[in-house]
Amino acid sequence: MHNYIINDRVLFNTFSGELSRLDDPKQLIILDNNAKRLFLRLIDSGYQIVPFEYLLSDIKDSHNPANTAKLITAELDHIVEAFRHINEFEPVLVTYSNGVQLSTDVELKVVTSYRTFDNNSEDKPHIAKESLFNQALREHKDNAPQEHLEVNHFVWYYTRIALAVSLFIFALYFALNLFSTKPNYFADYHPQGKYGACNVFIHNQKPTDLPHLKMRLEEFAISCDTPKNIYLGLPADDKRESIQVCTNDPDNDKTPCTNFYVVKVK
Repeated sequence: MHNYIINDRVLFNTFSGELSRLDDPKQLIILDNNAKRLFLRLIDSGYQIVPFEYLLSDIKDSHNPANTAKLITAELDHIVEAFRHINEFEPVLVTYSNGVQLSTDVELKVVTSYRTFDNNSEDKPHIAKESLFNQALREHKDNAPQEHLEVNHFVWYYTRIALAVSLFIFALYFALNLFSTKPNYFADYHPQGKYGACNVFIHNQKPTDLPHLKMRLEEFAISCDTPKNIYLGLPADDKRESIQVCTNDPDNDKTPCTNFYVVKVK
């Protein structure tokens, strides 16, 4: 028997009829004999459409053609449900009004090969070298899966283009944001309190007394009658004072500030 790996995920043991996942062998199910024979016939068909009447010989449990037709349909459903049972949801069969085929999206790999036949063997695989339907019927029925395949390629092609464009826009936005973002200049300034309508911030938590601040504000004619942010910097060497007066938060509002400096000469 040939054993097959289906879509690189499922092992089909053609002797036992067992379907099992390669990534989780505990997920398995066994096809009954009829379903196993039908599935093997579809595999051997070379992805061509097999008319339902060609499958009658694979059903051993009924000699009544009407009942056999119903049984074929039930077994095909059993095959589909078996794959779903092991969490394999990609379509494996394509069913038409007069026949069925193995989906052309199914990838098969042979993992063992010890299947031998004589010319009269009933189990000899059917390798389809020509259409099982007449030419006109085949062309009519083959259009549906081919169109479906072309649509899939069309959708996938434009999906990749959309993903590439989205990635380019994201990269461009990130680059522009990276090179246009300014550092938070006043991150090291901390609130000290209010003086009139002014919010006073000092650098590195070095406090200053309000009379000294009032003297500097009067010296530079800075009015606190209207709201302002005043940033006062007092270096450790005490040789220079910096005063920056902003009408709003300069980091958030990008408001221009007026700078004042006092350099002490000792």
